[in-house]
Amino acid sequence: MYSEIRLPPGEALWRSNGSAGGVVIPADGCVDLILRDGQEAVAGPSTRWLASGPDGANGSFGLRFPPGRARHLLGVDLHRVADQIVLLEDLVNRGRAMQLREAMIPLEAGPGPTSALSLIAAEVAGSSRWSEAVRRAAFEEAPAKDVSATMSGSDRSFRRRMLATFGYGYATLVRLERARRAQWLLRSGSTIAAAAAETGFADQPHLSREFRRLVGRSPAQFAASSA
Repeated sequence: MYSEIRLPPGEALWRSNGSAGGVVIPADGCVDLILRDGQEAVAGPSTRWLASGPDGANGSFGLRFPPGRARHLLGVDLHRVADQIVLLEDLVNRGRAMQLREAMIPLEAGPGPTSALSLIAAEVAGSSRWSEAVRRAAFEEAPAKDVSATMSGSDRSFRRRMLATFGYGYATLVRLERARRAQWLLRSGSTIAAAAAETGFADQPHLSREFRRLVGRSPAQFAASSA
């Protein structure tokens, strides 16, 4: 069983209970702080679909940060952990690890948001103006050269900051945002052809190739599972 609570700044608090693992999770470019069997881990920004691991004895709990938000919290360049799961204590300094552990442990008693988690979400959201502006540009599929000129002044510095802040480049963010919109349309009952056209894919085969890479299923399989 999976449940999710949205926090006001845009983060998501989730719980999974009783899963044996193997559930296909689409790439979303997000970063998750995960608590399982009393141990904390960080799931780095995903740029390809992955299969979930089994839940712990008391379930699995997570705090998901939208793309581009977690770097301030973790204090590391996110390309170091892209598409990886790393123990929290191996990634951040001891003080930050203890702070995040103390915020996450109460979830085992009750999966609702705590004041500590709400403060962390607000802190991360407040530091993310640059990344939110980049996400808006990617959603609108603004050309990379225009975004880099506006946001960072040069292509090289823009790419360097993208890798540090998001964990991947601007072109990948555009692909993730496009696939996210297509998934939403298919969940809402759109035909595959209409979803491909509305989200800027060249044609249905293009949409199908991207879905297999990012979502782990064909558009038809995804639509059927969402019905």
